[in-house]
Amino acid sequence: MPKWELAPVSPRSVALALPERVVTNAELCETLDTTPEWIEEKTGILQRRFLQSHETVLDLAVESARKAMAAAEIGARDIDVLVVACTSPDWIMPSLGVSLAERLGIETPRILDLTQHACASSAYGMYTASCLLQEPGLDTALVVCAERGSGITDPQDRLTRIFFGDAAGAVVLRRTDGADGLLSYDLGNVYSDGVRMASAWRVDQEVPTSPTDTPRSPYIFMDGNVVLREAMTRVPKSLSEALSLAGVTVDEVSGFAVHQANAKLVRHIGRIAGAEPERVPVTADTLGNTAAASPLTALWRLAAEGRARRGDVIVLGAIGAGFLYGSLVFRLPADLVAAEVPGMALPGAG
Repeated sequence: MPKWELAPVSPRSVALALPERVVTNAELCETLDTTPEWIEEKTGILQRRFLQSHETVLDLAVESARKAMAAAEIGARDIDVLVVACTSPDWIMPSLGVSLAERLGIETPRILDLTQHACASSAYGMYTASCLLQEPGLDTALVVCAERGSGITDPQDRLTRIFFGDAAGAVVLRRTDGADGLLSYDLGNVYSDGVRMASAWRVDQEVPTSPTDTPRSPYIFMDGNVVLREAMTRVPKSLSEALSLAGVTVDEVSGFAVHQANAKLVRHIGRIAGAEPERVPVTADTLGNTAAASPLTALWRLAAEGRARRGDVIVLGAIGAGFLYGSLVFRLPADLVAAEVPGMALPGAG
């Protein structure tokens, strides 16, 4: 992948929206054949957030977007590009991006939905938005990643139910003056059906030409061993490649915002990358795997903890079903502002 040599683009604010309902391991174990201790030992996850039946992914997306816009001190009319990522939408159609724009009063015609990038969506969304901002006269992009993981996991399947949580994250990107901003990126893919979820028509439908087993459930299937292998291999290599292209060493990085597949895996990836734990924030212990939103939860933590200030180098890395993976390296021209999130107090608050 090339070093970024286009107009500089940088994140200016980051925000999260979380459901109020907290679901502990003990609550999950009321219907799953496992124990809270087993879940914590294997994943490092203690709890996650679930939307209630009357709440929607769009609600979360709207909340996170409004917070990110307010933190960046911009309004709906300032948005030139809107990229929205979700693998678990309320509706396949109409577009979540258009629905979000309608709720917020965003008038740009440049709206893009990423629907199959799963947990890699934040990396691809921020890269895509940065590319779209190269059009003359465009200045500001809003990237929103929202997921209802609780809606795509089988309530009786301990291999998937224990991991996923619901959340939305949003980041405002702006073109900047000077050389700081996006320094480099690395994107890649390798085919695998180790993580898959069927469309409604495909459930129980025999397709003789398909190499994949006939799906018997509408819920997500995940081969944990494949996911573990790919994440531990692809993410550290992608981080390293992006840093090399930027001419930046691991020691020069203020913080890494990586996909929160589970808490133990995040810590392991940090060790492979050669970064101390304090530079690789973990949110999966309290939020679970929030899929598309998960790297933005870690990015929020970096900003909230003062590790994303002017002049700092930060790296975002993600991997999702497909598999798709990618990393972005930024040198920040200004402090990255973290909007306040109820239930996740900023350092020094309270």
